[in-house]
Amino acid sequence: MEPALEGHILAGRLKEDDKKIVRDLTKSKMLPRNILINLKNKRPHCMTNIKQVYNERQQIWKANRGDKKPLQYQISKLEEHNYTYFSRTQSESTTIEDIFWAHPTSVKLFNNFPTILVMDSTYKINMYKMPMFEVVGVTSTNLTYSVGFGFVTHEKEENFVWALKMLRKLLTSKMNMPKVIVTDRDGSLMKAVGIVFSERYAMNCYFHVQANVKQRCILNCKYPLGKKDGKEVSPRDVVKKIMRA
Repeated sequence: MEPALEGHILAGRLKEDDKKIVRDLTKSKMLPRNILINLKNKRPHCMTNIKQVYNERQQIWKANRGDKKPLQYQISKLEEHNYTYFSRTQSESTTIEDIFWAHPTSVKLFNNFPTILVMDSTYKINMYKMPMFEVVGVTSTNLTYSVGFGFVTHEKEENFVWALKMLRKLLTSKMNMPKVIVTDRDGSLMKAVGIVFSERYAMNCYFHVQANVKQRCILNCKYPLGKKDGKEVSPRDVVKKIMRA
């Protein structure tokens, strides 16, 4: 037999005391990996792995929302904490298609510092595989703050136009509009920005441009490119030189 049962589902299951620790630390917004470290510090011979911690956190969330669906639970929390939120449903249906929300403090910051906005979508962060649209603002002291977030069903122009119109509703003064909006090269988002904020100056994100250039260089530079000072020039050297330029 193996001297240790590490990785076995029964050996790694959480005890009742461990579950209480996971619940308490989850309420304190501690990351799962730090929760696991805490458990192993309390019990050096603990065989629990990170998957067991994630499973327990999932059970906690299910218990908290009760009979509500995940989106219903989210909306109830938005209302409980006085978030500003907007949603729209599919035609002739009660199924929510897109939702956008903003924290009360974010709304105040947005009205004070609306000049520069950065927009992008992230992927694979929820069980429904819906893109999460995020808007970030910049203060006069060059600090960033989150303006608002939204789940959209598709990354199409129609969805982005709706989300940006809801974003525009957050502004109390129509004379105080964003002047610079930074996006990646997403054609649908760029068109939507042009429709909703036609008076703005649009820019492309340097990080995304650099990432795209690097990817293209790697794809096009696959073989040794001759010799220099008696040494073969590798594609990696060429890519590094291009990125430094």
